Amino acid sequence: MEKNWMPDIYSDVPVAYAVYKLIFAEDGRTVEDAEYVYVNKIYSEMAGVGPEELLGQRFLSCYERANPIWMTYCAKASLDGEVIHDCIYAPEIGHWLDFTIMPLKQPGYVAYTFINVDIDRERQMEMKREFTTKDIVLRISKILSSEEAYEVAMNHALQELSRILHPDRLYILETDGKTVSNTFEWCAPGVAPEIDTLQHLDYEQYIGGWEKFLKHATSVIIEDIEVLKADDPVDYWNLKRQGIERIIDAPIYHDGKIIGYLGADNYEKSDMINTVAILETVSYFISSKITNHRLMVELEHASRHDALTGLHNRNACMEKIDFLTKYSSSVGIVYADVNGLKEINDTLGHQAGDAALRQAARLLTKCYGLENTYRIGGDEFLVLVPLVTELDFKTSVLRLRELAAGKADLSIAIGSEWVADTAHLERAITKTDQRMYCDKVEYYNRRGKKRETRHDLNAFRRMAAKNLPIAD
Repeated sequence: MEKNWMPDIYSDVPVAYAVYKLIFAEDGRTVEDAEYVYVNKIYSEMAGVGPEELLGQRFLSCYERANPIWMTYCAKASLDGEVIHDCIYAPEIGHWLDFTIMPLKQPGYVAYTFINVDIDRERQMEMKREFTTKDIVLRISKILSSEEAYEVAMNHALQELSRILHPDRLYILETDGKTVSNTFEWCAPGVAPEIDTLQHLDYEQYIGGWEKFLKHATSVIIEDIEVLKADDPVDYWNLKRQGIERIIDAPIYHDGKIIGYLGADNYEKSDMINTVAILETVSYFISSKITNHRLMVELEHASRHDALTGLHNRNACMEKIDFLTKYSSSVGIVYADVNGLKEINDTLGHQAGDAALRQAARLLTKCYGLENTYRIGGDEFLVLVPLVTELDFKTSVLRLRELAAGKADLSIAIGSEWVADTAHLERAITKTDQRMYCDKVEYYNRRGKKRETRHDLNAFRRMAAKNLPIAD
């Protein structure tokens, strides 16, 4: 058949059009190649060559990178007499093509129509990318808003992110603007954890340089850490030490301030998801999780601690007493009260009174530790020392009295008791309270002053009649 046998009646077809003569293998069914018989102007423009360079030429000789599936389509259309429609990427010309192939009446000939759908395909891919990104964010937000415990939920979220980003390491950094610590971490198999080494680091030295990236972008995106070498050598060598080549760190904000970063090291680049959008959106949910957790910790702390002295409060003391009474063990008890607090408040002001209370708290914690010391009232303190021997406890009380006696600007009344069995703890605390009160009465008697008691008068008389010793 001659090259120009096809009349040019298809020149006005508004899509790329081509006719091929098929070259069959010996089996008569496998198409090995196809010869150009006709191409219209639109096809030539799409291919980037003139018709004279195509006609009479074989397809595979014109395009070395051609997708072999074209020959499969040709064979199916010619042998089965079917019209085939599909959309594939053509590497030979670098375009997505929506095509139709049909058999012609002349045996062994087929015709193609092609439409460049790069823009449509790009829109489809962008829609799919956006949908996939939103679906990922939704899944992780559900994890972070679930009923899982705080640490479980945070680690679960990082694990879910790892399945999507395929990084070497995912982590959460938290900062107060002065120091920065790695609080959560996920590592790929074979990647050494860094969470223990990245604690309480100087913010300015470690990641302070990141803020310059946020002047022109919403996240810290470093495609090659070599850009840090000159301006931020501390961060550069820390990343280099870990084998990190690229990072994305999405800032975590609260009330407009950076409280941390959600980061990914050596993440997998993908056109199927928007990695930056995922990290930035998830960082919003992480911010909410962190701030809510901090609030709960503060509330829990406030419910069990005294704001003025930092000691455990009455609530914590009652919990400790309940705990100790459940188990048989020895315990040392100290009841202490600041002498003359009302006078201090009245003459020097409440700030001076508060200072006296804080000084008393420091004195008691110095002898017995913060974990054993409680402020249970306005000027009253209780110490509970479990599992202490009688000798060690009495030695500690002597030391307390010596230290207290050396305070010219502080006076405290002290009562103490050691019991071998915490089953008698509450009775022993009452006894210790009474001894402390006798000590306080002695203090006021020595100064010729009177003090209203907080005990019932008759009860106090009964206590005094028992002649309880003040010293241990």
